[in-house]
Amino acid sequence: MHDADAGIEETVFKMKRVSAENVLTGALIVAVLDCVWLSWRYIALKSGWVVPGTGLCSWTPFIDCDKVLQTPEARAFYVPNALLGFSFFFGSLVWWWLGNRFYQEHRGTLIRLLAVWLGLATLMTFWFFWLLFHLSAFCPFCPWNHLFTYIAFGAAVVTARGIPGAISKQSLRALAPLIVLCVGQFFAVLIAWRMLLNR
Repeated sequence: MHDADAGIEETVFKMKRVSAENVLTGALIVAVLDCVWLSWRYIALKSGWVVPGTGLCSWTPFIDCDKVLQTPEARAFYVPNALLGFSFFFGSLVWWWLGNRFYQEHRGTLIRLLAVWLGLATLMTFWFFWLLFHLSAFCPFCPWNHLFTYIAFGAAVVTARGIPGAISKQSLRALAPLIVLCVGQFFAVLIAWRMLLNR
């Protein structure tokens, strides 16, 4: 009877971990798509390709993503916040997807590093919320990324609890190509933005 109970508990725990992994993947995908839209809209507004106030979330004089995207706060760290978000979430998604596909034996390190980065991103969202509440307009798409950061972070923590293995030097060495790829794409997007700006 005790063995049966232990087997049931283990099965339930595995199901929770798989569910958390699916939630993590879904949250990262939605955050990437949201950032893609916000990045495109920012660039389109800056380039004069679209008329301000005609966007998908330009609902009222107060609820208007276009107004928010044209404020200095939309570039809190020099580059557009949406591009920073895209680079981060896309890198996180690539890290999670490729890591699960090609680095199964290093999943413990993979998920724990992702949880650390999502934890730091969670802290950063409080700064962005502060900016958001000091604007004269409101962008309903921007807070979604904060929400999905929290969801992804929570799901990463739950997933990490179910995968054995601490962060190790051996795993870090094995994951080095993936680290270079994900960090490289982050900076490549920012460099591309800088080059676009100087055209």
